[in-house]
Amino acid sequence: MATEITEGGQATLDAVERMRDQERPLGERFTDDFTDHDPADGQPEGGGGIAWFWEQFGESFGDVDRTVLETIATPTKFVTISDVSGTHTGEFMGHAPTGRRFTVRNVQVIGYRDGKASDRWGSTDVLGILQQLGLA
Repeated sequence: MATEITEGGQATLDAVERMRDQERPLGERFTDDFTDHDPADGQPEGGGGIAWFWEQFGESFGDVDRTVLETIATPTKFVTISDVSGTHTGEFMGHAPTGRRFTVRNVQVIGYRDGKASDRWGSTDVLGILQQLGLA
């Protein structure tokens, strides 16, 4: 894994850890005006939508694993490229579990302001997931 931290970027890495801590209240993790530029279908707005997405994804794929390939942290942005994999054990996009595994590339860019996530851009190869599950 390659990691590049620019001057002031460590504070963003610390904020990323706070954002991922599901025990913390949403108000400590996300700005009030948090915007997800690439929400999933049906995803609620705001920081709670991110928590909702990962809960739904975890119900579909009980053993989700991320292998981080590249990380870049600046004072205002966190960029990560990873491979995401899992086994289809629950309903996903209306499809019953297949028991098959997938591995796809995932790219996330998260903006930070005042130590909290303020916006997110992301891309995951959903077609690749569906193809590997035999659903497309």
